[in-house]
Amino acid sequence: MPVTEKEALSPATSVDVARRAGVSQSAVSLVFGGKAAGRVGKRTQEAILLAASELGYRPNRAARTLRSGRSHLVALAVPDVSNPFFAAVLEGAEQAARTSGYSVMLTQVRNEQDWQQVILDALTSQVVDGFLLCTVKPPATREYVTLRGKAVLVDTASQELPSLTLDIEAGMHAAMTHLLKLGHTKIAHLGASVDAETFHRRHQAYLDVMQRSGCPVAAAYQVRTPFVIASAHQVAHSLLASTDPPSAIVCDSDVLAAGVYKAAKDLHCTIPRDVSVVSFDDSVIARLLDPELTTVAIPASVVGEQAFLLLLGVLEKRHHPTRVTIPLELVVRESTAAVMGHQQEETLP
Repeated sequence: MPVTEKEALSPATSVDVARRAGVSQSAVSLVFGGKAAGRVGKRTQEAILLAASELGYRPNRAARTLRSGRSHLVALAVPDVSNPFFAAVLEGAEQAARTSGYSVMLTQVRNEQDWQQVILDALTSQVVDGFLLCTVKPPATREYVTLRGKAVLVDTASQELPSLTLDIEAGMHAAMTHLLKLGHTKIAHLGASVDAETFHRRHQAYLDVMQRSGCPVAAAYQVRTPFVIASAHQVAHSLLASTDPPSAIVCDSDVLAAGVYKAAKDLHCTIPRDVSVVSFDDSVIARLLDPELTTVAIPASVVGEQAFLLLLGVLEKRHHPTRVTIPLELVVRESTAAVMGHQQEETLP
């Protein structure tokens, strides 16, 4: 439906949106007030959002906050805003938030000082209604009082707050089993040097599979690095240039895997002929690398969507599970291959 000249000249109101969508003004208020669930049908919500988009309607956030004491803004707190994985999480959270009249902002939490400046101050001043704490180390005990009823943990767990976790153990088991079936026994783990539960779980799952399979667990094959390609490059270079290099490397993320690719290129090692590489995330990086990267796919947009819905249940005091687990699957591409001679031995009579 085209916008009339009058609509184009004056700011749209909730009354205009209601008239255009053919619904009551109260329905519009429920949608943009974040109270539509269970009260306004999905098709009606979609009609209201479409009408608002066509009219360029923007609810007065400041006035709404004064009336309700709620900003309808939540923050996704991550340890590194430059990591493309978190951009996909943000996209999923934002899409889910819009249907409930919320918006999502991205913020970075790197250390204890950020907890006070970024999170606690924002909550106490009502700048945001709540937080999605993604791959962030859980807060100290004293901070749970402020966060209770206003935050969920993502990719970590706690007895104090609702949480969305990833089935890390199953993902690492799939990655390691894939490498073992290809004949690899000298498998290194390039881990993230971030003090977060998810990365401790990845390393422990790696160790568990190595020990169960009877493979030697070499200390030299267990290395950690910050989420910086240059740092991963340096660490991987040392691994591959050693007198007894691994035949495969499993990385905690696609970002770290990119560092392995750069090191392999420097040393004239061919992936996967000389070294197989497996990772976690399945971000855009996985398909940009050459050869394309075998990786444990974390459905980032689904993580963002489900995390927001979990937080919404908390904010609106609905009955909702306190923990949600997202399954992970291995996506096999061209960065892994059998150890030289392994395939031929398997086909011998």
